Amino acid sequence: MNARKSAKDVTTITAKLVSSRVTSVKLLFARIALPMKSAPNALRKKKRTRRIQARRPTLRFTPNAWAKLLYLRDYGDTEIGGFGISSADELLLIEDVQLVKQQCTAATVAFDDEAVADYFDQQVDIGRQPEHFARVWIHTHPGESAEPSGTDEETFARCFGNSDWSIMCIVAAGGETYARLQFNVGPAASVTIPIEVDFDSSFSGSDPEAWAQEYLVCVRSIELDWWKSGNNPIVIRQYLAADDNDWFNSFEATLVEEDYFD
Repeated sequence: MNARKSAKDVTTITAKLVSSRVTSVKLLFARIALPMKSAPNALRKKKRTRRIQARRPTLRFTPNAWAKLLYLRDYGDTEIGGFGISSADELLLIEDVQLVKQQCTAATVAFDDEAVADYFDQQVDIGRQPEHFARVWIHTHPGESAEPSGTDEETFARCFGNSDWSIMCIVAAGGETYARLQFNVGPAASVTIPIEVDFDSSFSGSDPEAWAQEYLVCVRSIELDWWKSGNNPIVIRQYLAADDNDWFNSFEATLVEEDYFD
């Protein structure tokens, strides 16, 4: 009788031990399985974040192009304007900033039509396509704000409204920057984009003498001339705002018609 009771006790204890170990094993697997189940979700979320970040466009300048732009911005007291020349491999990587002859005040820039035509000819002769030299419009503001003015918006719409895409980039003397990427084909849209200096790209040293010469050749401040002549600054602004800046659309259309890009 005692032997039977002892055997029964041993069986009960063994069963409890086995049950306890089975429970422990189940809990262990549950703890392991929980992070394994959540891992794919975390990975998917991480991949989605990376894809979203990778798709976000950024206007980038090589250090040399950025240094040239800041030098030209600070050389005089007026606005200046020009074109960003893109890398052959990356349209949003600006490798140079090119001025053309222009008349400037503290609030406006008016490009010379013949100078723009010459610029287009030169770029075509080099072998560049319009998307590499005529899509990024860059200009400066002498003040603190880089927000586009009403004149800026009118010029951008009029001169770049027929391009498949274009960018208005503004750099203010106070350090503020602004860039807007605009699409004019399909479901037309525009979005503000950040500006960065790409220090990973190769670049040459600065050339302030050449930059100063380009400024002196291209930029003419008419604000002081007109002030001395007794004209009202308000009249000056109205005159420049009425200046025909359709040079971009008309000249690019001419280039296409003459099969410059075949």
